[in-house]
Amino acid sequence: MRLRIDQSSHASRWLWGAGIGLVLTVVVVACVFLVTHNRASLDSTALEVSEPSAVVSSSPPTTEPAVTVVDIPPQLPRLDFSPGSVEEACGLNELPTYSFSDSYGTIIEKTSDHAKALDSDECQAALEAHMSTKNPQQFLSSAPQSASLAELVVLDEPFTFERIFADPSGDLLQVQDALSRPECLLTGDETNWELKETCHADALLNYAFVNLFCYGEGVKYRDKPVYWPEENPTTEQDRLMWKQDLEDQWVKQKCEALDPTLELSAERYPELHALVISWDETERTPFSKGADVLLVELAARLGDDAAGLSQGVPFNWRLRVEGYKFGRIANLINVEKSEWVKFAFKEEPSTDRFLQAFHILARLDSPKSDPQDEIEFDWEWVARHLCEPPYFELTWSYFQLVENGEHSSCKEVVHEIRQKGITFPPLLKMLDKFERVALEIGVYE
Repeated sequence: MRLRIDQSSHASRWLWGAGIGLVLTVVVVACVFLVTHNRASLDSTALEVSEPSAVVSSSPPTTEPAVTVVDIPPQLPRLDFSPGSVEEACGLNELPTYSFSDSYGTIIEKTSDHAKALDSDECQAALEAHMSTKNPQQFLSSAPQSASLAELVVLDEPFTFERIFADPSGDLLQVQDALSRPECLLTGDETNWELKETCHADALLNYAFVNLFCYGEGVKYRDKPVYWPEENPTTEQDRLMWKQDLEDQWVKQKCEALDPTLELSAERYPELHALVISWDETERTPFSKGADVLLVELAARLGDDAAGLSQGVPFNWRLRVEGYKFGRIANLINVEKSEWVKFAFKEEPSTDRFLQAFHILARLDSPKSDPQDEIEFDWEWVARHLCEPPYFELTWSYFQLVENGEHSSCKEVVHEIRQKGITFPPLLKMLDKFERVALEIGVYE
């Protein structure tokens, strides 16, 4: 919204008179009086200003700018944020409306606004608490239309940003040790989870993600929600984009504090880099997997559970991580098949969708002969994923938000499934568990 202030200057009015000699007639005096009176009336009417007196000045008129334009960004409604949250501590209510560049459609870097928010000790503390517990894999792929394996499966040892930034130098030493021993260099379809500790699988994953974020522009490739102006984003969506920018800045600050010698590059560690790249059995192209991605996959082969859930970011050749092929989940779900794709995609509730989802969950929950294959998944996340909008639909080119708010509730869909008379015990177990959790968190109806 623009506030336009018109500061048109009034030109100084010149009052002129003529010395009238006594020799002039009364008629001439009267004519001069009438002309002067009429001109004053016109001036007064045009300016809509009544001045009691006029000052005769011989100085030239001053020059002032005709128009001054002041930009005032539109004020969005204020939201209620939890005390101590990133939104509250970083003053998201005070930030201007999120905006985009006009020429290339890319997001404008809001350096001054970021700096102002990040200068606050409260903001830094809130971001540290928020980001330290966040899963880097989920951070990379956080678009609302789809889900990742990292969101579904609960790990005994969570994979977090705190973990990858705890000791990058120590992780590099352990990586160098692991890669110096032939038994750790698994390729092809090889896996050996018994080597997890001795081959430092956790350090391999930590070091790979540090390189991915800090030297491989991982933040740049992050798949996250973006709401364009023509979509008329809500205040919540506008503030979310600001929060995402602050999260990106936090990661960049962490990376800037690291020693440059941590980068696994051909220039810095030629032999080590060449060894890792040699694991890629395909012909090398500019689109081939990088050393960081190949290290993630080695960590999965060696039994790191978080690495075994890693997936590439959709539609992004740079992050084609396929650690899931070597983890526990590979024995239960073919992630590349349509069944997982349909489960992960956030569609409207329906009987077919729910039956397909519960069959997958029943398979994951089934008793395993090897305890290592046991899977625990996040039921609250499952309930929100299946029941909580927004929902999307696939189109011929991509996906789009389902605008129609009229859709079946989870309660209605579960009722339809029960009406089918299903008696398969594992499926009924999943249905009962899902219904209970959905009711508890308030997304059932």
